Amino acid sequence: MKSQAMAPLKLKAWLHLGGREPEFHALLDAGRDFTVAGKEIALSSLVIAEQVHGDGVHICKPEDSGAGVTKPKIAGADALISSIPAQVLLIRTADCYPVLLKDTGGRAVAAIHSGREGSRLNIVGKSIRILKEEFGILPHELWAYVGAGICAKHYQVDEATWEKFREGQPLPCLCNPEDGSRVIDLRVAIFRQLIEAGVPFYNIEQEFVCTLESANHHSHRRDGGSQRQINLIGLEYEQDSQEPSR
Repeated sequence: MKSQAMAPLKLKAWLHLGGREPEFHALLDAGRDFTVAGKEIALSSLVIAEQVHGDGVHICKPEDSGAGVTKPKIAGADALISSIPAQVLLIRTADCYPVLLKDTGGRAVAAIHSGREGSRLNIVGKSIRILKEEFGILPHELWAYVGAGICAKHYQVDEATWEKFREGQPLPCLCNPEDGSRVIDLRVAIFRQLIEAGVPFYNIEQEFVCTLESANHHSHRRDGGSQRQINLIGLEYEQDSQEPSR
């Protein structure tokens, strides 16, 4: 009797868009594994980027697990991509926007820190191009999740900063005609970048929450300090996994 070959296990993505708890630094200071949305996360599985407010994208290797915990953060990166099961990508935010990308085929996931400079440089579009070039993932096969960030009303900048953003990435930058102030709408800019990269609008889910206004989120502009929410995404084998937290 011939033995039947077992079908390869499929991978699926899970993700978590963070709030006030667990807080990033407190979590690392505790030095132990933790749970979010009923899912146990091993500290040794985390990959944490340096987050330098640029457009560096890092494709993770197995040995990157533990970066930012037991070894240095991934240098020069504001976006992480992984195709490795049980590796967990972590992006920390407090007014900047987290953007998490998952592939419907379970081939790879991405975690992106898109603040003013990352958005100006279109780190979202760059990450999507790399997913296509390196993993063969087409934009329409992606789902995008945009978390809480500062809203345009509370993100006023000086004229030089506003002009630099508009010239570098001519996406919606809103000028208040009543008082002449300059504001940048990062959420709209990121949405436009996702659409222009080829992600269908119906594959984009957003948390329409302003971190500065929300008591459930950390905000650097409101509070100062270094407290950050964590945003996570990873791949796991379907037969061993729970439903994604989103």
